Order: sequence, then C-alpha cells, then structure tokens
Amino acid sequence: MLDMVTSACKQAMSLKSHDFIHLDFSNYYTHTPEVIKLYEKGLSLRDIETRMGISKTRVRGLLLKAGVPLRDSLKERGRATQGTRSKKAAKPPYGFCFSEGQIVRHPKEYPHLLAIIGRWKSGQPLNSIATWLNGKKVRSPMGKEWSWNSIANIIQRIKTGQLIEKDGYYELR
Repeated sequence: MLDMVTSACKQAMSLKSHDFIHLDFSNYYTHTPEVIKLYEKGLSLRDIETRMGISKTRVRGLLLKAGVPLRDSLKERGRATQGTRSKKAAKPPYGFCFSEGQIVRHPKEYPHLLAIIGRWKSGQPLNSIATWLNGKKVRSPMGKEWSWNSIANIIQRIKTGQLIEKDGYYELR
C-alpha cells in the first residue's frame, strides 16, 4: 500500500511530532496606539474599522488587550442623540426637515403646516382640513392623501407642547 502513496504524502507522513507552524503576530500591536486614540476620541468600533482598514473584531480585541473598557453601544446611541437637535433615526415632523444636521423649517411643507394650524384654530373640522389639502393636491408626510388622523397627529403635537408658537411661527421643542 505504501508503494501507491505519492512522494508528497510520504514527506508529509515523515514529519516529526515536534514540527509546527510558527505564526508571527508582530504586526498585531502596531495599530494599537492609533486605535486607542480614535476610540477615546469617541469613534465607534465600526468607524475605526472603516478608517483603519482592520476588522471590527480585531479593533475590539486590540482595545481589550490594551485594557481599554468598551462603551455600551446601546447606551452610547441614546446618549449621542439625547438633548440634541441633530439628525436622529426618525423623520422630523411635518413642516420640518434636516439641514446640515439641524432641524429647520421645510420650505414647501411649513406654509401648509401654518395653514393647517390656522384652519384648526378657526374651528374647522379635521376632516374638512384634510379634504381641503387633498383638493390642493398637497401630499401627506407619507406621500399619500391626507386623512383626519394625519391632521390630528399635527394638532396633538401642539397640544402636548412639542410644537410651540413664537412670534406667529411654530418651532419644535
């Protein structure tokens, strides 16, 4: 049977038990100081991965080996947006949009928002406000026809204090 074994197989079988492969990890720690510096500046593991060209798992491993405590990613997301008026995951309410990270009045929607509020304050029923907007071919926030419920959501923001009036204009709180 040994006659049928190729020379490569014979060579592989003749390896002694003390033969082993030596892996060199000398470049493993070359990134560590820069990774730590970026992480302490507030970058996420994913941001560091993109910037450095190394895997997120490797970034995490470098930080842990260096003894850097990792931030809780879920708490970090909440804290990053808490108390700011910058862009968040949700779309801003009707009449407002994001511009350069800030919530500002939407140039097309805001006049319609003022008209909706004005008609509501004058005592018009929500259904007739929706009919008026649909007659003017104004689209709702979802790009569909207006319903009384869409108008009610806008009015609810006023009642709960999310939309406040200042000098005849409305702002988000």
